[in-house]
Amino acid sequence: MDRPNYFQTALSNFATDAACGGSIRHLTDLGYTLDQIVERLSYPAPRTKVQQMMMEYLYESRVLLREEPSAALFDKKEEFVQEQDAYGRRTLRRIVSDCNGQFETTSMPDSTKMSQNEKGLNKREIFWRESVYDDRRDGKLTELLYRKCRQNGETFSYISCTFGFSKIDRNGFSASEERDVVKETDLSSLNNRQREYIHGIIWEKPVVYHRLNQRMLEIVGKLYEAGVYGGTCFFMKSGEKIKITACKRG
Repeated sequence: MDRPNYFQTALSNFATDAACGGSIRHLTDLGYTLDQIVERLSYPAPRTKVQQMMMEYLYESRVLLREEPSAALFDKKEEFVQEQDAYGRRTLRRIVSDCNGQFETTSMPDSTKMSQNEKGLNKREIFWRESVYDDRRDGKLTELLYRKCRQNGETFSYISCTFGFSKIDRNGFSASEERDVVKETDLSSLNNRQREYIHGIIWEKPVVYHRLNQRMLEIVGKLYEAGVYGGTCFFMKSGEKIKITACKRG
């Protein structure tokens, strides 16, 4: 590794995050596409860096998952932060993040013991009830998914995406060549902003799981009606796994 270049890159990443990291995360939360975020930043950050920071945040906030949704992925995570007061006294504070990305703090724990969350992480399991979507039985797809999302909440509703994957570099992100599995003609039913959103994401695995928010519900609904979407929906609270088969329209 070229150490000067490594530290220069690290310093550049730190400066970019300090200058516009908060704005990127905020605009991502608001649903802006990559191109829209780049246009709205007052700091002249390179598009590739903005994309990398956006991708990191999408995974961090669990809008995207690399693995199938499971109870273990949504178990509370905790870490210990060391703090020092004005007199040099050091204490430990426990920070617990819940499935919504919110944080709560507790008083100083016994840090030598394994937390109950860690002990139970691999013991919890969702026993899925699997079914195949049938429009004659279930009605219009978007209406079915909307009802399930309301029942479970967006935080616990996901859909599989096979839009493409990128050639990944050793840091886990691609700055150059990308290959879409879904052809551009297959996206013709989407509006410009929906296509921009899909192309702004680095689909780093053949299958990635996206939170079934309003945007993705509309995208999947249009692609299904065009006969080019097939995948699986996961509704974690109700324990339902619904398979959707692409149906080519005449």
